Amino acid sequence: MSSVEAPLSTNGSRLLRETVYEQLRADMISCKLAPGAELREAELAARFDMSKSPVRDALMRLESEGLVITLPRQGYRVAPVSLTDVLDMFHLRAALERACMERIVLQASDEQLRELDGFRHFDASAWDGGFIAFNRAFHRRIAELGGNARMRDQLLDLIDLLERAVQVSVASMKQGDPQVLVNEHVEIIDALQARAVKKAQRLAEQHIVAAGKRVSNAISRSLIAG
Repeated sequence: MSSVEAPLSTNGSRLLRETVYEQLRADMISCKLAPGAELREAELAARFDMSKSPVRDALMRLESEGLVITLPRQGYRVAPVSLTDVLDMFHLRAALERACMERIVLQASDEQLRELDGFRHFDASAWDGGFIAFNRAFHRRIAELGGNARMRDQLLDLIDLLERAVQVSVASMKQGDPQVLVNEHVEIIDALQARAVKKAQRLAEQHIVAAGKRVSNAISRSLIAG
């Protein structure tokens, strides 16, 4: 093997592992792989048309993130959605988004703040994934505007992980008018564009706390029904 071929082989192997990890993670977050679903290395290797090694590496990485659990002599399963964990994540997210508001007010440009106007109205036909996708995009943009890489990464990770809880709870939730939540986004946007930091912080925290209550209540109902 030439000295040129070796790095290509290494990079190819790394790319395979990253592809398996990203696809499995996306399937778990969207609940295409439902909480509690059994995961077999051989079946996943066949799905991705590769050996078990990159599959095993991906599962171990997902286990470290709390998305996969290992059961002795039983293999792997998608981690269940824990109500306690959901409440903890919403609590942390509320604190981070509140802190993010101050950084946005102080550092975001007027042009960046005007770009948030795209979230003032929800058009279901424009969003593959409906309001869940629209809402997720809004909060991801808020995280990015904060300008703190560590805070952004933590927030994006929480938004991803909490999407599992949202997906699990959707079936138990009463179908309400999404405009109510869009209006909450509009109030946050207004406060940011006015650079009213205290108001933006209060509104952001209230918005996340209320979302946490809705999701946790829906999960609790589903657990009782199950």
